[in-house]
Amino acid sequence: MADASGMAPPVISLVIPTYNERENIELAIKHAFEVLREGAQPFEVIVVDDDSPDRTWEAAEVLCDDYPGLRVVHRRNERGLARAVVRGWQEARGEILAVMDGDLQHPSETLGRLVKAVQNDGVDIAVASRHVVGGGVSRWNIIRRAVSWSATLMATWLLPGTIRTIRDPMSGYFALRRSVIEGCRLEPEGYKILLEVLGRGRYRCVEEIPYTFVERKRGGSKLGPRQYGEFIVHLLRLSWRTGELNRFLKFSAVGGSGLFVNMGMLTLLASAGLGYLQSGIFAVETAIVTNFLLNEFWSFSDLSKRRPGVVSRLSRFLTFNLFCVGGAVINLAVLWVLTEVAGIHYLLSNLFGIGAATFWNYGMNANITWESIRAAQKKTHPLD
Repeated sequence: MADASGMAPPVISLVIPTYNERENIELAIKHAFEVLREGAQPFEVIVVDDDSPDRTWEAAEVLCDDYPGLRVVHRRNERGLARAVVRGWQEARGEILAVMDGDLQHPSETLGRLVKAVQNDGVDIAVASRHVVGGGVSRWNIIRRAVSWSATLMATWLLPGTIRTIRDPMSGYFALRRSVIEGCRLEPEGYKILLEVLGRGRYRCVEEIPYTFVERKRGGSKLGPRQYGEFIVHLLRLSWRTGELNRFLKFSAVGGSGLFVNMGMLTLLASAGLGYLQSGIFAVETAIVTNFLLNEFWSFSDLSKRRPGVVSRLSRFLTFNLFCVGGAVINLAVLWVLTEVAGIHYLLSNLFGIGAATFWNYGMNANITWESIRAAQKKTHPLD
């Protein structure tokens, strides 16, 4: 059925957030229309501009006559790529929502594959990924790669239950069903809108589609210290809202209790005449057992109760034990390096070692030991 304009209502809504992209926006729109027209489905393209000093919105508006289905939203008192996307979704009428940058760094040919995955393959979210077979980045230097890798690692550690399903949670190029976010309260900060979708949306099936991130040819990058700071704030807020930060605090508290168990058992066994090394081994294992039980029935109780069988618990315990041994090795390695190489006092070095071990233990156990329960209940479609 056609709407009041005589055009069929759109099935696909593509949002292009922009800020100072006047040099690129015309070509970005042209490429997007070419790809979407090939799909033979009604669509619309919504450019959301944050009052660019170079008047990007103006350059986009003059194209509306040439591209029926193009709309421009000019935000005057708001900033932020992620919030611009949310505003675009509020304006969108399609059942399939897509996001693509306006700087030509997202190759338009991938857009068709994203839409097809959602429309025809039963996928809830299709993500253009740099980190699956066939994907990549063009000419990133080692610093940029390290920053990207660190951001992904932080997200994986702080949101293990929400982004374990994909390898490129930092992607800004994706498509999804409207039902994924319908009724959800999205409050993103900064420029990583996909994190918000994965953390707050309702979905079961995610597919990653490889693409190669293209270097910008015109204009300058918008990323800087402010954007990275906004990313960290957003990540912490999202982790708190999803309950994962609270889970990490519980895990840390359990780890602290393990110190007392360890010292108590060591003192008890050594005073009973057992050698200190043998006593130390038993003390460590006793602390690991008590830590596992506290985490099983407190920190991760919402997950463990889904698989309460003896065999399942034993499997989780063995995995937990293995990762904790790895954490102990990391603790000792940090202690040795900082004390012997960096010349830091051994007590302070040990605190750093404990911190590194805690980060390791939580990240591995949250993403594997207990998260495997939730992962088994979600249908995913890894491309490789």
